[in-house]
This record gives sequence, structure tokens and C-alpha cells, in this order.
Amino acid sequence: MSTNFRYTVVKTIRPYVKFFPQLTKPVMRVLIQVSVHYIESSKCSPEVLDLALNKLTHAGHPIPENFCELFAAILQIMQIFLRTPVKPEELRDCLKQDLRFSDECVEDLAKVLHNHRSSLTKNYVEAKQLRSCAKNLQWRINISLSIPRGPSSAGNKKPTGSDGERGGAVVTPTIILHFQLSDGRYRTLELPLAMFHRLRYNVAVLLSEMQSLQQRAVMKKF
Repeated sequence: MSTNFRYTVVKTIRPYVKFFPQLTKPVMRVLIQVSVHYIESSKCSPEVLDLALNKLTHAGHPIPENFCELFAAILQIMQIFLRTPVKPEELRDCLKQDLRFSDECVEDLAKVLHNHRSSLTKNYVEAKQLRSCAKNLQWRINISLSIPRGPSSAGNKKPTGSDGERGGAVVTPTIILHFQLSDGRYRTLELPLAMFHRLRYNVAVLLSEMQSLQQRAVMKKF
């Protein structure tokens, strides 16, 4: 696992490896089709996923329990491939040795990526340029209070504590992120505190890796 491609794939796809035993050749082919559609259009409508699921059902193939997780994994593998120079044997070794794909799944995915790399890369770059980016961001903390029901909640008030309870009420903080996109649309996300801390950690890791990359001698030439 000496190359940047294999390192990035394994690091990114590690959470999905436990779902790969559900991956069969018919499922792989459907996932490739849906992923190609997403890459070329920058979006995946529910109708496309429904058609993919119906295709498996009509052909008599069982739908994996974690179909969405498998789709996310295949899509990310394809996107990493399109961003990174990769030799054919390196891609196959990564899929077979690192991710434990079956031989038929390895061949299907490798064949599509290598035979259609030029067109996929062109469409991938064009779709990325059309995507909206965040123009402005506002955030706030939202506090929700829930009073537990039970014998102890009636006429029995608890003092304020440091464990998320106040007077018998459970305090649940969430983070609200409000984005203004470059095309004028607005998007709002509500994150639990634990997920927000994960977001902070991942952003910090990304900034650290970018700083390390900028310090390399080859980057100073640009």
C-alpha cells in the first residue's frame, strides 16, 4: 500500500468494508451504472435509485440490506480513481487485496474505469464546475428541553447538574448550520453535538494534511 491511490482508497472506504460480502456481480453492475450517472450529472435523483433497485428485483436478484452504503463506497472509489494517476494492475490489486472484492467484481469495475476514463474524467470535471458552492455560512446552537415522564417527574424537581439535566429536564444541544449557495438557494443542516465534533476533527485533519503537502519541495515550484 505504497501509493497515494491505495492509501486514499483504504482510508476513505474502511467504514464500508464490512458491507462488501453483500456485493455480487449483478449488484456491482447496477452500482456502477448509478455511480456513472451521478458522476456525469452531479446528482442522483431518487428515481435513478428506484430504477436500479427495480432492475435487481425484476432480474430475481436480492437487494443488499446496505445498498446505499455500497453505492457510497463504489462512487467514492470511482471519484478517487478519476482524481489520481493509477496503473491498471494497481487498481486491481487495491480492489482485490485491500478491499477483498471478488474477482468478477474487480474485473467489472476495473474494465469500466480504464476503458472509459477519458470520458468519465471530462464529465466529472464539468459536473464539479456546475455544482453550487457555499457563499455564506451562519450557525447557531439550538437547545432542546425534554421532560422525562414517570413517577419521579411529578412534583420532584432535580437541581441543576452538569450531566445534561436541568430541573429534571434533559438538555439536548444541536448545531444549526445555515448555508447560502452561489446560485441563491439556502440549505440548513442540524447536527448533533457528537457529529459536529467529528466534523471539526475531520476539518482539522484536512487542514493539517494540506499544510504538510504545501511544505513539500515539489509544491514550492508552483
